[in-house]
Amino acid sequence: MKVLMVEPGKSPYETEIEGGLESLQAAVGGDIQATYPFDDLVGLICNDEGKLIGLPLNRALYDDEGHLYDIVPGNFLIIGLGEEDFTDLPADLIEKYTERFKYPEKFFRLAGEIVAVKQPLPPEEKQQPASVMEEPGRDDIRLDDTTDLAFDLDEFFRQNSGAYADLYPDSHAEKERMADELLSGDTGKIRMRLAAFEREEHMEGETAPLLARISSYEKEYGISTYSIYQLGLSDNTDNLRFMSLDWLESKGFSVDRDHYQMVYARQREPGETLEDIYRRFNIDHPEDFRGHSLSVSDVVVLHENGADAAYYVDSIGFKELPGFFDAGAPEARRDVSVREQLDNARKQAAQTEPKAPDKRPREPERS
Repeated sequence: MKVLMVEPGKSPYETEIEGGLESLQAAVGGDIQATYPFDDLVGLICNDEGKLIGLPLNRALYDDEGHLYDIVPGNFLIIGLGEEDFTDLPADLIEKYTERFKYPEKFFRLAGEIVAVKQPLPPEEKQQPASVMEEPGRDDIRLDDTTDLAFDLDEFFRQNSGAYADLYPDSHAEKERMADELLSGDTGKIRMRLAAFEREEHMEGETAPLLARISSYEKEYGISTYSIYQLGLSDNTDNLRFMSLDWLESKGFSVDRDHYQMVYARQREPGETLEDIYRRFNIDHPEDFRGHSLSVSDVVVLHENGADAAYYVDSIGFKELPGFFDAGAPEARRDVSVREQLDNARKQAAQTEPKAPDKRPREPERS
Protein backbone atom coordinates (compact mmCIF):
# COMPACT_ATOMS: atom_id res chain seq x y z
CA MET A 1 0.00 0.00 0.00
CA LYS A 2 1.46 3.38 -1.03
CA VAL A 3 1.66 5.95 1.77
CA LEU A 4 3.53 9.15 2.55
CA MET A 5 5.94 8.90 5.49
CA VAL A 6 6.73 12.09 7.43
CA GLU A 7 9.63 11.85 9.89
CA PRO A 8 10.92 14.56 12.26
CA GLY A 9 13.79 16.54 10.74
CA LYS A 10 13.27 15.17 7.23
CA SER A 11 11.35 15.87 4.06
CA PRO A 12 8.38 13.50 3.45
CA TYR A 13 8.88 10.53 1.17
CA GLU A 14 6.68 7.95 -0.53
CA THR A 15 6.95 4.37 0.71
CA GLU A 16 5.04 1.10 0.59
CA ILE A 17 3.76 -0.88 3.57
CA GLU A 18 1.51 -3.89 4.02
CA GLY A 19 -2.10 -3.06 4.67
CA GLY A 20 -2.46 -4.66 8.09
CA LEU A 21 -2.48 -3.19 11.58
CA GLU A 22 0.96 -4.53 12.42
CA SER A 23 2.61 -2.71 9.50
CA LEU A 24 0.97 0.56 10.56
CA GLN A 25 2.15 0.07 14.13
CA ALA A 26 5.67 -0.69 12.95
CA ALA A 27 5.73 2.49 10.86
CA VAL A 28 4.83 4.78 13.78
CA GLY A 29 6.52 2.77 16.53
CA GLY A 30 3.53 1.75 18.65
CA ASP A 31 -0.24 1.73 18.92
CA ILE A 32 -1.79 3.86 16.22
CA GLN A 33 -4.10 6.83 16.34
CA ALA A 34 -6.03 7.73 13.18
CA THR A 35 -7.22 11.31 12.67
CA TYR A 36 -8.82 13.05 9.71
CA PRO A 37 -7.79 16.72 9.84
CA PHE A 38 -7.93 17.42 6.09
CA ASP A 39 -10.72 17.85 3.55
CA ASP A 40 -9.24 15.25 1.19
CA LEU A 41 -9.97 11.53 1.52
CA VAL A 42 -6.85 10.91 3.58
CA GLY A 43 -6.06 9.85 7.10
CA LEU A 44 -3.18 10.79 9.38
CA ILE A 45 -1.75 7.81 11.29
CA CYS A 46 0.53 8.55 14.25
CA ASN A 47 1.65 6.98 17.53
CA ASP A 48 -1.22 7.14 20.02
CA GLU A 49 1.15 7.75 22.96
CA GLY A 50 3.73 9.84 21.12
CA LYS A 51 3.51 12.86 23.41
CA LEU A 52 3.37 10.77 26.59
CA ILE A 53 6.56 8.86 25.76
CA GLY A 54 8.39 11.98 24.54
CA LEU A 55 8.70 11.30 20.81
CA PRO A 56 10.32 14.20 18.88
CA LEU A 57 7.85 16.86 17.81
CA ASN A 58 7.34 16.66 14.08
CA ARG A 59 4.83 18.90 12.27
CA ALA A 60 2.18 21.41 13.31
CA LEU A 61 -1.50 21.20 12.35
CA TYR A 62 -3.51 24.36 11.68
CA ASP A 63 -7.23 25.13 11.65
CA ASP A 64 -9.05 26.85 8.80
CA GLU A 65 -8.02 30.27 10.12
CA GLY A 66 -4.34 29.36 10.20
CA HIS A 67 -4.04 28.92 13.97
CA LEU A 68 -1.81 26.15 15.30
CA TYR A 69 -3.96 23.73 17.31
CA ASP A 70 -1.82 20.58 17.57
CA ILE A 71 1.65 19.14 16.96
CA VAL A 72 2.13 15.59 15.70
CA PRO A 73 4.93 13.76 17.54
CA GLY A 74 7.14 11.09 15.99
CA ASN A 75 6.73 9.47 12.59
CA PHE A 76 3.34 9.74 10.96
CA LEU A 77 1.73 8.53 7.74
CA ILE A 78 -0.61 10.20 5.29
CA ILE A 79 -2.74 7.37 3.91
CA GLY A 80 -5.61 7.07 1.44
CA LEU A 81 -9.20 6.34 2.53
CA GLY A 82 -11.31 3.72 0.78
CA GLU A 83 -14.99 3.03 1.32
CA GLU A 84 -14.33 0.83 4.36
CA ASP A 85 -10.58 0.79 4.99
CA PHE A 86 -7.26 2.48 4.34
CA THR A 87 -5.96 2.34 0.78
CA ASP A 88 -3.19 3.64 -1.51
CA LEU A 89 -2.57 7.35 -1.39
CA PRO A 90 -3.17 8.69 -4.94
CA ALA A 91 -0.22 10.30 -6.75
CA ASP A 92 -1.76 13.77 -6.76
CA LEU A 93 -2.26 13.65 -2.98
CA ILE A 94 1.26 12.32 -2.46
CA GLU A 95 2.50 15.42 -4.29
CA LYS A 96 0.15 17.74 -2.39
CA TYR A 97 1.08 16.53 1.10
CA THR A 98 4.76 16.22 0.25
CA GLU A 99 4.67 19.94 -0.48
CA ARG A 100 2.54 20.69 2.60
CA PHE A 101 4.99 18.98 4.98
CA LYS A 102 8.12 19.63 2.91
CA TYR A 103 10.09 21.51 5.56
CA PRO A 104 11.03 20.18 9.01
CA GLU A 105 9.83 22.34 11.87
CA LYS A 106 11.15 23.45 15.23
CA PHE A 107 8.90 24.64 18.03
CA PHE A 108 9.42 27.53 20.43
CA ARG A 109 7.50 29.11 23.28
CA LEU A 110 6.80 32.77 22.51
CA ALA A 111 4.67 34.97 24.77
CA GLY A 112 3.06 31.89 26.29
CA GLU A 113 2.23 30.32 22.93
CA ILE A 114 3.95 27.62 20.90
CA VAL A 115 5.21 28.76 17.50
CA ALA A 116 6.31 26.48 14.63
CA VAL A 117 9.24 27.66 12.53
CA LYS A 118 10.10 25.96 9.26
CA GLN A 119 13.71 24.85 8.92
CA PRO A 120 15.85 24.67 5.75
CA LEU A 121 16.30 21.18 4.35
CA PRO A 122 19.70 19.84 5.46
CA PRO A 123 21.75 17.48 3.27
CA GLU A 124 20.26 13.99 3.44
CA GLU A 125 23.19 12.48 5.30
CA LYS A 126 22.96 15.16 7.96
CA GLN A 127 19.23 14.98 8.62
CA GLN A 128 18.44 14.17 12.22
CA PRO A 129 15.15 14.04 14.15
CA ALA A 130 14.17 17.33 15.72
CA SER A 131 14.52 17.78 19.45
CA VAL A 132 11.43 17.59 21.65
CA MET A 133 11.31 21.24 22.67
CA GLU A 134 14.02 23.89 22.63
CA GLU A 135 14.93 25.31 26.02
CA PRO A 136 14.70 29.09 26.34
CA GLY A 137 17.95 30.71 25.28
CA ARG A 138 19.57 32.38 22.30
CA ASP A 139 17.17 30.67 19.90
CA ASP A 140 14.26 32.24 21.74
CA ILE A 141 15.92 35.66 21.59
CA ARG A 142 16.48 35.31 17.86
CA LEU A 143 12.91 34.17 17.40
CA ASP A 144 11.69 37.30 19.21
CA ASP A 145 13.89 39.51 17.02
CA THR A 146 12.77 37.68 13.90
CA THR A 147 9.09 37.88 14.75
CA ASP A 148 9.29 41.60 15.51
CA LEU A 149 11.17 42.39 12.30
CA ALA A 150 8.87 40.25 10.12
CA PHE A 151 5.83 41.91 11.72
CA ASP A 152 7.16 45.43 11.07
CA LEU A 153 8.13 44.59 7.49
CA ASP A 154 4.68 43.26 6.67
CA GLU A 155 2.97 46.21 8.36
CA PHE A 156 5.15 48.67 6.43
CA PHE A 157 4.33 47.05 3.08
CA ARG A 158 0.65 46.72 3.96
CA GLN A 159 0.22 50.31 5.12
CA ASN A 160 2.01 51.86 2.16
CA SER A 161 0.85 49.70 -0.73
CA GLY A 162 -2.68 48.70 -1.61
CA ALA A 163 -1.25 46.40 -4.27
CA TYR A 164 0.70 44.47 -1.62
CA ALA A 165 -2.36 44.04 0.54
CA ASP A 166 -4.36 42.78 -2.44
CA LEU A 167 -1.62 40.41 -3.53
CA TYR A 168 -0.98 39.05 -0.03
CA PRO A 169 -4.28 39.23 1.88
CA ASP A 170 -3.15 36.72 4.53
CA SER A 171 -1.01 38.86 6.82
CA HIS A 172 -0.19 35.92 9.10
CA ALA A 173 1.16 33.85 6.21
CA GLU A 174 3.32 36.73 4.94
CA LYS A 175 4.80 37.41 8.36
CA GLU A 176 5.60 33.71 8.69
CA ARG A 177 7.19 33.62 5.23
CA MET A 178 9.45 36.58 5.98
CA ALA A 179 10.32 35.11 9.38
CA ASP A 180 11.37 31.89 7.62
CA GLU A 181 13.61 33.91 5.28
CA LEU A 182 15.22 35.73 8.18
CA LEU A 183 15.80 32.56 10.20
CA SER A 184 17.35 30.78 7.22
CA GLY A 185 19.72 33.73 6.62
CA ASP A 186 18.09 34.59 3.29
CA THR A 187 17.86 38.30 4.07
CA GLY A 188 18.77 39.09 0.45
CA LYS A 189 15.19 38.36 -0.62
CA ILE A 190 13.90 40.94 1.82
CA ARG A 191 16.45 43.51 0.64
CA MET A 192 15.26 42.92 -2.94
CA ARG A 193 11.64 43.31 -1.88
CA LEU A 194 12.39 46.63 -0.19
CA ALA A 195 14.30 47.87 -3.24
CA ALA A 196 11.43 46.94 -5.57
CA PHE A 197 8.98 48.61 -3.21
CA GLU A 198 10.93 51.88 -3.29
CA ARG A 199 10.86 51.92 -7.10
CA GLU A 200 7.26 50.91 -7.54
CA GLU A 201 5.79 53.11 -4.81
CA HIS A 202 8.18 56.07 -5.38
CA MET A 203 9.20 56.10 -1.71
CA GLU A 204 12.94 56.65 -2.10
CA GLY A 205 14.65 56.69 1.27
CA GLU A 206 11.59 55.53 3.21
CA THR A 207 12.94 52.00 3.62
CA ALA A 208 16.23 53.14 5.21
CA PRO A 209 15.17 52.38 8.83
CA LEU A 210 14.14 48.84 7.90
CA LEU A 211 17.35 48.26 5.94
CA ALA A 212 19.30 49.43 8.99
CA ARG A 213 17.43 46.89 11.12
CA ILE A 214 18.20 44.14 8.62
CA SER A 215 21.88 45.08 8.78
CA SER A 216 21.77 44.91 12.58
CA TYR A 217 20.01 41.53 12.40
CA GLU A 218 22.68 40.22 10.02
CA LYS A 219 25.44 41.46 12.32
CA GLU A 220 23.85 39.93 15.41
CA TYR A 221 23.40 36.50 13.85
CA GLY A 222 26.49 36.32 11.65
CA ILE A 223 24.76 36.63 8.27
CA SER A 224 26.78 37.95 5.30
CA THR A 225 25.01 39.08 2.13
CA TYR A 226 25.73 41.10 -0.98
CA SER A 227 23.71 43.24 -3.38
CA ILE A 228 24.23 44.02 -7.05
CA TYR A 229 23.40 47.49 -8.35
CA GLN A 230 23.16 48.40 -12.04
CA LEU A 231 22.50 51.72 -13.77
CA GLY A 232 18.84 52.42 -14.39
CA LEU A 233 17.47 52.80 -17.90
CA SER A 234 17.28 56.52 -18.60
CA ASP A 235 18.88 59.21 -20.74
CA ASN A 236 20.82 60.32 -17.68
CA THR A 237 22.80 57.09 -17.53
CA ASP A 238 23.36 56.21 -21.20
CA ASN A 239 26.81 57.84 -21.38
CA LEU A 240 27.87 56.33 -18.05
CA ARG A 241 27.08 52.72 -18.77
CA PHE A 242 30.09 50.35 -19.08
CA MET A 243 32.58 53.20 -18.53
CA SER A 244 35.65 52.82 -16.34
CA LEU A 245 36.06 54.77 -13.12
CA ASP A 246 39.07 56.63 -14.56
CA TRP A 247 36.92 57.83 -17.45
CA LEU A 248 34.20 59.06 -15.09
CA GLU A 249 36.70 60.93 -12.96
CA SER A 250 38.39 62.46 -16.02
CA LYS A 251 35.01 63.93 -16.99
CA GLY A 252 34.29 65.16 -13.51
CA PHE A 253 31.56 62.59 -12.85
CA SER A 254 31.00 60.64 -9.66
CA VAL A 255 29.26 57.31 -9.09
CA ASP A 256 25.83 58.54 -8.03
CA ARG A 257 23.74 56.12 -5.99
CA ASP A 258 20.58 57.76 -7.36
CA HIS A 259 21.40 56.52 -10.86
CA TYR A 260 21.48 52.89 -9.68
CA GLN A 261 18.90 50.24 -8.93
CA MET A 262 19.38 47.11 -6.86
CA VAL A 263 18.78 44.19 -9.21
CA TYR A 264 19.75 41.28 -6.97
CA ALA A 265 20.75 40.33 -3.43
CA ARG A 266 21.64 37.03 -1.84
CA GLN A 267 23.46 35.37 1.04
CA ARG A 268 27.23 35.34 0.69
CA GLU A 269 28.92 31.96 0.73
CA PRO A 270 31.76 31.46 3.27
CA GLY A 271 34.99 32.69 1.72
CA GLU A 272 33.24 34.04 -1.39
CA THR A 273 35.26 36.90 -2.90
CA LEU A 274 34.36 39.71 -5.29
CA GLU A 275 36.03 37.76 -8.10
CA ASP A 276 33.89 34.73 -7.22
CA ILE A 277 30.79 36.91 -7.42
CA TYR A 278 31.94 38.28 -10.79
CA ARG A 279 32.39 34.78 -12.18
CA ARG A 280 29.05 33.60 -10.82
CA PHE A 281 27.14 36.43 -12.50
CA ASN A 282 28.90 35.93 -15.81
CA ILE A 283 29.07 32.15 -16.07
CA ASP A 284 26.35 30.66 -13.89
CA HIS A 285 23.52 33.16 -13.30
CA PRO A 286 21.04 32.23 -10.55
CA GLU A 287 17.69 31.39 -12.09
CA ASP A 288 15.95 34.37 -10.49
CA PHE A 289 18.59 36.92 -11.58
CA ARG A 290 17.07 39.42 -14.04
CA GLY A 291 19.94 41.84 -14.58
CA HIS A 292 22.62 41.76 -17.25
CA SER A 293 25.91 39.90 -16.73
CA LEU A 294 28.09 41.69 -14.19
CA SER A 295 29.99 44.36 -16.14
CA VAL A 296 32.01 47.56 -15.88
CA SER A 297 29.96 50.35 -14.18
CA ASP A 298 28.02 47.90 -11.97
CA VAL A 299 28.39 48.10 -8.19
CA VAL A 300 28.62 45.20 -5.74
CA VAL A 301 27.81 45.98 -2.10
CA LEU A 302 28.99 43.62 0.64
CA HIS A 303 26.81 43.64 3.76
CA GLU A 304 28.84 42.28 6.65
CA ASN A 305 29.03 42.90 10.40
CA GLY A 306 26.34 45.56 10.13
CA ALA A 307 28.32 47.67 7.64
CA ASP A 308 28.04 48.18 3.87
CA ALA A 309 31.07 48.34 1.58
CA ALA A 310 30.47 49.26 -2.08
CA TYR A 311 32.81 48.24 -4.93
CA TYR A 312 32.78 49.54 -8.51
CA VAL A 313 33.25 46.89 -11.20
CA ASP A 314 36.10 48.50 -13.12
CA SER A 315 37.79 47.60 -16.40
CA ILE A 316 40.32 45.70 -14.28
CA GLY A 317 39.22 44.44 -10.90
CA PHE A 318 37.12 46.36 -8.36
CA LYS A 319 37.51 49.76 -6.72
CA GLU A 320 35.95 50.65 -3.39
CA LEU A 321 33.40 53.49 -3.31
CA PRO A 322 33.47 54.89 0.24
CA GLY A 323 30.76 57.48 -0.46
CA PHE A 324 28.28 55.37 -2.43
CA PHE A 325 25.62 55.48 0.30
CA ASP A 326 26.31 59.01 1.50
CA ALA A 327 23.18 61.14 1.48
CA GLY A 328 23.85 64.59 0.13
CA ALA A 329 21.75 67.70 0.34
CA PRO A 330 18.46 67.59 -1.59
CA GLU A 331 19.78 69.85 -4.34
CA ALA A 332 22.86 67.63 -4.70
CA ARG A 333 20.67 64.50 -4.97
CA ARG A 334 18.42 65.68 -7.79
CA ASP A 335 18.64 63.83 -11.10
CA VAL A 336 21.21 65.77 -13.12
CA SER A 337 21.40 64.92 -16.80
CA VAL A 338 24.63 63.84 -18.45
CA ARG A 339 24.43 66.89 -20.74
CA GLU A 340 24.26 69.18 -17.73
CA GLN A 341 27.16 67.39 -16.07
CA LEU A 342 29.26 67.85 -19.24
CA ASP A 343 28.36 71.54 -19.38
CA ASN A 344 29.34 71.97 -15.75
CA ALA A 345 32.63 70.17 -16.37
CA ARG A 346 33.43 72.46 -19.33
CA LYS A 347 32.62 75.58 -17.29
CA GLN A 348 34.82 74.40 -14.45
CA ALA A 349 37.68 73.67 -16.85
CA ALA A 350 37.29 77.11 -18.44
CA GLN A 351 37.44 78.82 -15.06
CA THR A 352 40.59 77.03 -13.95
CA GLU A 353 42.52 77.11 -17.25
CA PRO A 354 45.28 79.81 -17.17
CA LYS A 355 44.96 82.40 -19.93
CA ALA A 356 47.69 84.51 -21.54
CA PRO A 357 47.07 88.26 -21.50
CA ASP A 358 45.52 89.43 -24.74
CA LYS A 359 46.43 93.04 -25.64
CA ARG A 360 44.54 93.10 -28.91
CA PRO A 361 41.35 95.14 -29.05
CA ARG A 362 38.36 92.89 -28.45
CA GLU A 363 35.93 92.47 -31.30
CA PRO A 364 32.21 92.53 -30.66
CA GLU A 365 30.86 89.07 -29.91
CA ARG A 366 28.84 87.34 -32.59
CA SER A 367 25.18 87.18 -31.89
